[in-house]
Amino acid sequence: MGIAMLCMILQSPFARAATAATDDQMTLEQAAATVPVPLSRGLDAARLTLGVYRPGLPVDLSGLGAANRSAHQPPSIMHWYALWGGWKSAFSRVDLDAVSAHGSLPLITWEPWAGTGPDPAWSLKTAVLSGTNDDYIASWARGLASYGKPVLLRFAHEMHHQPNYPWAVGVNGNTAEDYVDAWKHVRAIFRQAGATNVQWVWNPNTLGTARAATYQPLYQSLYPGDDEVDYLGLDIFNTGPLLDWGAPAWRSFSQIMAEPYTALAAISGKPIILPEVSSTETGGSKAQWISDLLTVEVERFPRVRALVWFDVDKEQPWSLGSSAASRQAWESASTARISRSS
Repeated sequence: MGIAMLCMILQSPFARAATAATDDQMTLEQAAATVPVPLSRGLDAARLTLGVYRPGLPVDLSGLGAANRSAHQPPSIMHWYALWGGWKSAFSRVDLDAVSAHGSLPLITWEPWAGTGPDPAWSLKTAVLSGTNDDYIASWARGLASYGKPVLLRFAHEMHHQPNYPWAVGVNGNTAEDYVDAWKHVRAIFRQAGATNVQWVWNPNTLGTARAATYQPLYQSLYPGDDEVDYLGLDIFNTGPLLDWGAPAWRSFSQIMAEPYTALAAISGKPIILPEVSSTETGGSKAQWISDLLTVEVERFPRVRALVWFDVDKEQPWSLGSSAASRQAWESASTARISRSS
């Protein structure tokens, strides 16, 4: 399902803007902000945190300046991708400091590949378990440990039924056992570096209309264990009738979420993050889908701590700006959540 997008939004612990923005000043970032949560604690266990992913983050923060000036609170988690052999490969303290200065919590999807498809050079055995990249992994571990503040790290996500990812089970000879071993290998290097501030997000794939009885053994075979994971993750897309990711039809958030959520709950009691959430405009009302999601449907899944909107047009018009009605629905519903929580 492509790039993940957690821009989960936490309020700066230092200050709230003195004045509220008028309706015409309302921005996406403002609407995505939530109630105060100290950065030293990361996500609030008692409240839902909202967010957005945008491709320019964390390099381009220019679109967030107006939000800082006019919002009730600054936008918070900024999510970006880092490819071991591509975009954002090298650890960057500059990126983290810029995000922190913005009053935000980083979420990084950390992908072991060069971004060029299922290259066997990036199989789990070759790229991770062989030790070839241990120095590289350790450079990130030391850098994040030195940073010291909470960071959400989503390593090697969607690790099954994903033929484009060289780390996925069934690709390049990878097995479920290889995946679990690779996860533990990476985590051991982070432990050795003392990177206890890193919070690990384990994010399997979804399978269209599959039932929980299908998901559960699959997820169980790939789960590294509660001592290795801080958050479970799921990516939720309403694809509509024109895109076939296993269910080419218009579906509500609850219809997409129910079965994989049930399966995750059966294998672990860990809280859940939704790093990629979006809907197409085709097949129904995207504005109503968003409103229902934030006002009613997400409450049916109490283990969900955060959801992040995939704010980029890719396979479908996923962005909140795909229509004025969709943007307004997000702003209204998310701002209502802020008011209820304050």
